[in-house]
Amino acid sequence: MKKYIFSLLLFVLLAFATACSDDDLGPSIFDTSGDELTELDLWLQEKFVDPYNIEVIYKWKDVETSMGYNLTPPKEENAKGLANVLLNIWCEPYMEVGGATFFKSVSPKQLLFIGSSRYTSSGTVTKGTAEGGRKIVIFEVDQYDRTNATRLKRYMKTVHHEFAHIAAQTIEYPKEFETITPNYVEEWDKIKDQDAYDQGFLSGYAMSEPGEDFAEIVGFMLSNSAEDWEAMLDLPSSQEAKDKLKQKVEMVVVYYRDNWNVDLYALQARCEQALNDVVNGVIVNPV
Repeated sequence: MKKYIFSLLLFVLLAFATACSDDDLGPSIFDTSGDELTELDLWLQEKFVDPYNIEVIYKWKDVETSMGYNLTPPKEENAKGLANVLLNIWCEPYMEVGGATFFKSVSPKQLLFIGSSRYTSSGTVTKGTAEGGRKIVIFEVDQYDRTNATRLKRYMKTVHHEFAHIAAQTIEYPKEFETITPNYVEEWDKIKDQDAYDQGFLSGYAMSEPGEDFAEIVGFMLSNSAEDWEAMLDLPSSQEAKDKLKQKVEMVVVYYRDNWNVDLYALQARCEQALNDVVNGVIVNPV
């Protein structure tokens, strides 16, 4: 009797398993197809990933962004345009003046493009961020305009600024830099521009901490012409403040020369030429 019951139970289980294997459960609720590479993806692979090991992210990935802000992905045509511009007025000048060792060892592993602006609780607008020397985030990509020199300089000021952070995280700048103008403040967003100049800084944001002060000098210097840069150094109303600002600039220039074998003045000139060529249509590399 026990044998009969066991045989019957085994038959039922086998029949159930067979029936289940024949059922059509329909397509999976998960996307198993993977993302298809677009023409832009292939171009980014060729121009950024292969030569520089830099991934350009323009499609929406919530894990790559802060969930504390309302952000939107950029339109593909704007991401395409900005990537092309960065290739011409960032990658190539840095490679030519700084060399492959400098650019490839310090460049971030990711560029994240965000279409919208990022507003802080205090009302300030974040142009870009650098995360642990690994990623540079660029906001306002949907405001891209190749012919707008002012807009392109804003992007490049962000990139130069964040790149300086990564360089300083790799090889620290001299501690003496922090003692030249030690009057850093927490509420930097309440500082008026001229008040910052008069204390030996290039912006209120530069007064937030020494690392930002260092990066602001690099960002402003490399995103402006030599003539405009000299005018900026003359913004403080007192000679004492001008001298302190120029002392910090000299320390930054020496830091890049001694640690990275990079002439910042030569890099400034090359970046200016590249930007002007892009704006005037001399350099046009359609994706």
